[in-house]
Amino acid sequence: MVVMTEITLDQARAIARLRRRHPGCAVVVHDRPHDIILEVRRGRRTVALERLGEDGSVSGPQPLGLALAA
Repeated sequence: MVVMTEITLDQARAIARLRRRHPGCAVVVHDRPHDIILEVRRGRRTVALERLGEDGSVSGPQPLGLALAA
């Protein structure tokens, strides 16, 4: 299923900032019913997350700490 979601100018700027902050990384988009989650990946690792709200809000970027093996 393909969901077409429009983003605001502020949200587009947030995506551009993520790409500048993490050059060479892949940005994976997860389109959910009420928001969009942007996942920045370096290889197989997720290095940052950002949420774009349905109401035009931007929360993030959320840097991820290192996961330690138990």
